[in-house]
Amino acid sequence: MSDSPRIKARMRFTKTGTLRFLGHLDLMRFFQKAIKRASLDVAYSQGFSPHQLLSFASPLGVGQTTDGDYLDIEFTSPIVPEDVMNALNKELNSEVYITDIELMPEGFKNSMSMLYMCDYVVTAKTSGSFPSDYKSAFERFISQNEIIIHKKTKKSERDVDIKKDIHLYAFDKTSFEKCSGRPLRELHPIYTGDSIYMRLSTESGNTVRPDHVMDAFFAYIGLSAPYPGYGIHRIDMHFKS
Repeated sequence: MSDSPRIKARMRFTKTGTLRFLGHLDLMRFFQKAIKRASLDVAYSQGFSPHQLLSFASPLGVGQTTDGDYLDIEFTSPIVPEDVMNALNKELNSEVYITDIELMPEGFKNSMSMLYMCDYVVTAKTSGSFPSDYKSAFERFISQNEIIIHKKTKKSERDVDIKKDIHLYAFDKTSFEKCSGRPLRELHPIYTGDSIYMRLSTESGNTVRPDHVMDAFFAYIGLSAPYPGYGIHRIDMHFKS
């Protein structure tokens, strides 16, 4: 077995269209098969059942779309990112494909441990999914001293104040870019219409999802959240340096 160091890379990918209904494990298999067809020098685990060394930064909910999800992958030999992206995209399709590859420094662990925020856009699928005054209502909702939700995990249930975890919000792309101080990359949202852009905490033990915010918002205005009357699109992720 070679003692040469493995090359670690972070791949940014898009998932839209009908493939938004792929679950986490099915998406992993989808990539594994594409990587194998592309004949890439991917590292494998040791043991009785070797598997490719790849992992997602954060699983995406079934039915949600993304332009900013990330996959960590290890290679056994040096790579040219653009060549790898082109080879892999030939084995993927127009709904799931790689948009960027970044080589990671020596000592890099994984993207999941470095992730701390995600950007989303929540968009009404049909007219009337959001109340006509949703912008002013959301402003009042955000101005509360606290925003309490009931979070359930495999180990516990508890009430949590998520106000501090809603870092940014806006009602259109231009305003969100102004708030965040940088332009967004190309987006492929599947819906157009009434929207809420938001930046939320996404850390181990402290993750807030868009549906948490929307459930709390609709409860605040006395309505039932119209999911799946709205679509959730992940714009990008933010990692610690």
